[in-house]
Amino acid sequence: MQTRVVTFQRISRIAALSAVALLAQAGLPLRLAAQSAAQSPAESKPAPPQYKPPAGEPVPESRTLENAPEAPALPADWSKLLAEHHEAITTDKVRIHVFRLRPGDDLLGGIRAYVKQNHIQAAVLLSSVGSLTQASIRYANQPEAHIHTGHFEIVSITGTVEEGGEHIHLSIATGQGTMIGGHLMTGCRIYTTSEVTLAELVGVRFARETDKEGSGWDELKIYPTNP
Repeated sequence: MQTRVVTFQRISRIAALSAVALLAQAGLPLRLAAQSAAQSPAESKPAPPQYKPPAGEPVPESRTLENAPEAPALPADWSKLLAEHHEAITTDKVRIHVFRLRPGDDLLGGIRAYVKQNHIQAAVLLSSVGSLTQASIRYANQPEAHIHTGHFEIVSITGTVEEGGEHIHLSIATGQGTMIGGHLMTGCRIYTTSEVTLAELVGVRFARETDKEGSGWDELKIYPTNP
């Protein structure tokens, strides 16, 4: 199995240099070309101040405890507060979608296309059974995707999706039974099949809004479609 890292900043630098060369060939002054490349904004959103970049590959700490730590107490009106902040909702209307992705398809790209073509505003990923010849996964707290090539079984998939956004995690297993998991990225290529099951929440709309008081990233907000 081969593994490589795709660094998005490196890709941006290569693209900028290519742009300089093309502008020079078109007869534009190199000064102008370099200035245009330098002013090109990065496609990815800058990391919020809350984010702490990892130093290399961090080693998780582990220890044995006789008793698990107690969960902190929550306010009596905690669930009400969640609803007021559009971070909780209850619905009894669910529509199930099942579709298959074929060899060579992109796993995330296929999910996005299905959700867009069916105008799904809120859904939960229930399962995906199948296999990959290439996996693209971002590990915990890492700024880049890791690309794995070989043969992998899709063990589990979970997340929330809507037209225009998603938050999905994927777990896969190698031919030796080693598990790999993390944030699903584009670049996961289907080997034989992927049978995807979605539960659409009818009457609900998902959105991704910046959590200014928390993580600093765009996080899930939940709204009724007919308030």
